[in-house]
This record gives sequence, C-alpha cells and structure tokens, in this order.
Amino acid sequence: MKLAPETPAPVVEDLLRIVDTDPFPEGYTSSYWKHYGRQTRLEREGSGLALHGSAFGTVTLSSALAPLRALERLSYRRVTSRLSSCRSVWAVARRLARQLGFGLTFDIWRQAVALALLTDHWDAQGLSPRRFAFFGDGYGFLSALVRRMRPESSVYCIDIPKTLVFQACTHTRAEPGASMAVLQPGGDTPAESKVCFVVPPAVESVPGPIDCAVGIACMQEMNAFTIAAYFAFLRRRSGPESRFYCVSRSRKELPGGEVSCFAEYPWQPEDEIFLDGVCPYYTHFLAPYTLPAGPRVLGIRVPFVNHFDGVTLHRLAHLAPLGAT
Repeated sequence: MKLAPETPAPVVEDLLRIVDTDPFPEGYTSSYWKHYGRQTRLEREGSGLALHGSAFGTVTLSSALAPLRALERLSYRRVTSRLSSCRSVWAVARRLARQLGFGLTFDIWRQAVALALLTDHWDAQGLSPRRFAFFGDGYGFLSALVRRMRPESSVYCIDIPKTLVFQACTHTRAEPGASMAVLQPGGDTPAESKVCFVVPPAVESVPGPIDCAVGIACMQEMNAFTIAAYFAFLRRRSGPESRFYCVSRSRKELPGGEVSCFAEYPWQPEDEIFLDGVCPYYTHFLAPYTLPAGPRVLGIRVPFVNHFDGVTLHRLAHLAPLGAT
C-alpha cells in the first residue's frame, strides 16, 4: 500500500517514533510476529510513506481478479442471505474501500460480513454499542468501517506498533478531521479522541466498559501471555451488555513451536455464549490455478476452491467479569 506523496498525520508520526525504538514489545510479540513483522516495511518516500505489509491480509486487487472475487462472494450467498444487515453494511464497505483505494478482496468482504453479523445481534438484543476495542485489525478496515457506520462511537485499535501504523494511515484517510491519539503505558486517553491506537503494554490504560471487542484471525497468531492479558483486560471492562467476538483457527502452530488452540483460550463456564461453532464465512476462497497443460476458459484461468489450513471457529460471548461466580 503506497501513500506517498501525502505527508503522514501527526498520529502516524507518533507511531513511527515508537516503531523506531520498540517495534516488537517484549512478552507481547509471538514468534509469528517476530518473523513476519520483520518482513513488514515502512519506507519514507519524499514527504510521504510507503507501507508494505506481510501476513495480515490483502487489500489490493488487480482488475483481472475482480470477477473471481465476485464469484467468491456469490459462493457464500447461503450464509450472507441470512444476515438482514449484510446488504447495507456491504454497500458502506464498498464505498469506504473505494475511498481508501482498496480492492474488494476476500479480507475486505469478510470483515463487512462480520460487522453485519454483529449488527444483526445488536438489533435483536436492542444494543447500541459505542466503545469498541479491536485486536489485530490489520490494515484497520473493520474499525474504520465501524466508525463510518457508527460515527458516535469510540474505537481502540490494539496491536504491535508496526501494524498500528497501517491502521493509523487508514483511519486518517477515512476521516481526516477526526481526533486521534496514540495511547502508551500510563497515559490518559484524550477526552476528545474518537480513535486511539494502543500498543500492547498500554492496554490497561484503555477506559471501560468496552461495549464490543473484536478479534478476527488474530489470537491464533498471539502467544499465550498476550491472549491471557487481553482476556483479563476485557473481563475487567465487562459490563452487562458487553460483547466479545472472536474468530480464530481451532489450532495453529507458530514458527517458534508455540501452539494456539481456540478451546484453550481463557474462556470461563460463567461466560454467556450467543454464537459458537465453525465460522460460516471463513471456510474457503477462490484462486486462479492452472495445471501444466490445463485448460483456460475465454483466456481466463479456471478458478478452484481453496480451503484454509485448519478449521476457523467463531464465538460471540459476554465475558464474565473478573471475580464472577
């Protein structure tokens, strides 16, 4: 993703200074991000900044693949047709993606579907969440989409510093006039800030309660210490109407040998579960592929269905506050 020749916003410059001194906070950075984080590059280009992400999704799309992505979305029609708000959320997501220069990739689409699923739940439960926490939001599209659809909301983007730069760039382009800040350990959240970027050691500086926390395909790449810290953080900020939506691989082995298992996350028997099971919009994707002598249809490679490595689960829950019995 290339942002030059734009001059980075002050909040982006603040994050770049953190990256220069502490790109991978000790204890909070798994072997996965120690490996792939080094492949993520932040490069100055004149007065602007060019970003090259690694291992946290794709937001660019060649025009040649646009028909394939449309067919991919159609293959999930049975899932999305059951979400009453999916059409309206997807319409806003398309406009936002166009404004940001993002393509309608699978990653953009699945985040819109996740928000539609949550919106249906909020409507059914009569909820109006206003304070959100996002773990590992990649390019920051989902949190920006929430801000677009719920402009009265406040969002806290929690991630390692390098990835927060991507999220800050997305938010400053999505809403240039919004008040934003970087939250560091021991710091206070400026009262007027609607978007805060939070380095992991500063997570306890986020005020509560958190109405809705979201982690999509991120905890599967964290170490056990970080997962436990984030669950404890959410339990300390759990109100009667708080929700946590977690989408994660059932089991994933990281480069350093750590194994992340969804069932071993620190859930509690007292947690109230609203939705649980295999994530229905995260089962397959379409990719062009041709055998050595394989056929082409009208000059286009025949698309094949590809499945993800392992089963992806999702759970929507109200986490019992710390000390609940």
